[in-house]
Amino acid sequence: MPHETRSTTNTMSLARATWLILGLSTLVILATNLLSPPLWDEDETRFAAIAQTMLNTGDWIVPTYNQTLAVDKPVLMHWCIAVAFALFGTSEFAARLPAALATIVTALVILRTAARWFDIQTGLLAAIAFISCVLIGIESHAATPDAILVMLTTLTTILVADGLLPSTSNGTLTRMSTPRAIGIGSLCGLAVLCKGPVGYAGPLGVAGVWAMWIACEEHFQRVSSGERQGLFSIARIVAKSAVQSLICIRPIVITLAMLAVAVPWYLAVHVRTFGEWTSGFFLVHNVGRFAAPMENHNGGPFFQSIALLIGFYPWSCFLPLALGTTAWKLWKNTTSRETRAPLGLLMLWIVIWLLTFSLAATKLANYVLPVYPAAALLVAAIGVEASRRERWPHPRWMIAGIVSFGLGGIALATGILVASRLGLSGAEAAALIGVIPIVGAAMCLRAAHKNDPLAAIHCFAVTSLIFLAVLVGPGAWYVGRSNTLPSLISDAHRLAGGRARLASYQENAHSVAFYAGSHVAQPDSPEAIVAFLESGSDAFLVIPENYFDEISQRLPEEIKIVKRVRPIFRKQDSLLIGRARRDPENLEQIGANPGGVIR
Repeated sequence: MPHETRSTTNTMSLARATWLILGLSTLVILATNLLSPPLWDEDETRFAAIAQTMLNTGDWIVPTYNQTLAVDKPVLMHWCIAVAFALFGTSEFAARLPAALATIVTALVILRTAARWFDIQTGLLAAIAFISCVLIGIESHAATPDAILVMLTTLTTILVADGLLPSTSNGTLTRMSTPRAIGIGSLCGLAVLCKGPVGYAGPLGVAGVWAMWIACEEHFQRVSSGERQGLFSIARIVAKSAVQSLICIRPIVITLAMLAVAVPWYLAVHVRTFGEWTSGFFLVHNVGRFAAPMENHNGGPFFQSIALLIGFYPWSCFLPLALGTTAWKLWKNTTSRETRAPLGLLMLWIVIWLLTFSLAATKLANYVLPVYPAAALLVAAIGVEASRRERWPHPRWMIAGIVSFGLGGIALATGILVASRLGLSGAEAAALIGVIPIVGAAMCLRAAHKNDPLAAIHCFAVTSLIFLAVLVGPGAWYVGRSNTLPSLISDAHRLAGGRARLASYQENAHSVAFYAGSHVAQPDSPEAIVAFLESGSDAFLVIPENYFDEISQRLPEEIKIVKRVRPIFRKQDSLLIGRARRDPENLEQIGANPGGVIR
């Protein structure tokens, strides 16, 4: 067999093995514990309740939960969950399926992109880094729109970059084709339907600045040193580069395609709600969140950077080194023409998203989730390139990263033990998850001591996959046992002998509404509460224990506390109030499956 034929065959076999390894790893992690844990916070239950209402009423335009207009997010996530409910039934699995599928697509896009920009080994490592970091593991198991937004913004950014530089060896921008611009605009439209204007401005802002940087470098190389002197000359070159980048990106075509996809729903919901949804979403949840902290979600200027280091763990142990090394390579122009443009894009991708949401007054860790694909690509590219040298170029940084990997395991175990004393009851055994990074760090240090950085990288990747699989598997199961509110709703239905009528007072109405499967009344006074409870034997109230004294003296004798549970991170129980049809002592046997949804 000729050498070229053997080489091609080996390359194809390696590519197939790479896809197989990634596919199996992704499926194992995403399938782990996707079925059992009940929906957690207000976001998951709210999105699921909205989707359930759409499916039940047939109204796919106006998002409502518990007969209240929902103005905080657009409609794409609700549609995705509603379709999953229609296909697989109303369940936690169906609610979380869209996020899991979006994560798979993003991982495959990362693999293919890194293999094209760098090589197949970098692609595999980048995809593993993406799926095995903490926050992606959490969001891929959550009924929230973040995983879908990450998929759409990643596709948009990469398609723009590939359209402007068809060949990474060519440093000249080319004009994007019309079909590609329409496709990119359509993806932006879906992203705007997913989470608003950020789905359009974010990826195109990154791609636009990157294209201008490429054009500036090209123009500066063409002119003589004398023409580069003086502010006027530099400003003229920058302006010329900006015009060229705009012409190549074709923003008008992209914007028109985006509007064609997004505007019909925005216009329909505006008309149907007489402008209430539009003003609530754009003025309150966009301008308002950026200008002032909402819902106590505030933080300092470095909040998002710290959140990225925590959420991207364990790969964040090497992210500062990757950023510093890349910045130095770009500044000193020591990279090849084939990798300079992709590395510059990844740097701008990370920096622009971080800076934008660091300026926003409202701070949440998931705001910078679109950074994670770029971070995974950058860490993988720098790691694989360094591992191919005779000696690791930054041995002290490598050791520091490995040690921080082990320290992260210690911090995780400590945090779980502390949380178990602050309301995360019964989760102490989950602290053993912290042992995995400690053991992995020890093995990586051994490989590093033998001056085998490639073995250290492989060990780190395998340990990260195991760590996340256990974290979102047994770890999430232990934590999920503390989510007791669904069992309370299940008990109410059983006590009612069918479907109970439920009310909540000072309680998480979103969770109650989803697991109740029907409208949940929200009386606003003790008199209204008593009137509701007296309306029938199927009427039950969910109320925090510290508010029970407000109504206890007004309750009729036959209405009692029939069940109490301790929600996660609460200092008091949640109570179920109503008429008991059986001995309350036997209610401890009710709801043995707290994650079950009564339908």
